[in-house]
Amino acid sequence: MLKKVLLLSVLLSMTSLAQAKDVSAKQVGVEYARGNLEKAEAEHKDNLQRVSDSEKRLAEAQKRLEEDRQKAAASQKNLDEAKAKYTRAQELLDQAWKQP
Repeated sequence: MLKKVLLLSVLLSMTSLAQAKDVSAKQVGVEYARGNLEKAEAEHKDNLQRVSDSEKRLAEAQKRLEEDRQKAAASQKNLDEAKAKYTRAQELLDQAWKQP
């Protein structure tokens, strides 16, 4: 009977030791996974910030583009008017040269 109790006691202590090793291994796994999670969160946060920064730069660039288009349209109008005035002035000069 004593042998059975001792044997049972040894088996239980071995089981506890195996369970402790299993828990320890799982703790290591959790710490590793937590580290990966923190890295992934930091990378995601950085990427979201880059997207936000890029969107701001894009909005500013679109605003500048619209301003540049408006300036180009205004300068085209001025160019067309200047061409028309030049053509009319040249025609008047040509007529003046042709008159006796």
